[in-house]
Amino acid sequence: MKWARKSDELKVGEEFTPLIKKMTQEKINKYVSAAEDYNPIHVDPEFARSTPFKSTIAPGFQYIAYISELMAREFGRGWYEGGSLDVRLRKVVKPGDMLTTKARIIEKRDQFQKKIVICDVRIVNQKGEEVVTGTTTAICE
Repeated sequence: MKWARKSDELKVGEEFTPLIKKMTQEKINKYVSAAEDYNPIHVDPEFARSTPFKSTIAPGFQYIAYISELMAREFGRGWYEGGSLDVRLRKVVKPGDMLTTKARIIEKRDQFQKKIVICDVRIVNQKGEEVVTGTTTAICE
């Protein structure tokens, strides 16, 4: 696996190209099947209508993975070998939601003889509402 980016190529304030994905019930069903998480709030529309959400919702880890996908695209090996994630779920994600995953470099530093990049990350839905917020850390060459 290659290092995707070098530290001297990256600038504080730089925003990465967003990752845009639409959540569907089919994606939720596939994820739930793979994770063996058969909570009816994810897969049973009739049950979900009786909840405050009025709809099925995606598991949080399913869309948090979009942040990981964006970081892997930008940092490659530096994400897989030294990446970390600290995020909070802010809103639920429902089938039909269009999610935009964003990242912006907020700090670069040397730590333990490694070059570290810290990013502000967030996922927003089609209404501009923050679904996930937090930070990531990755290693650079």
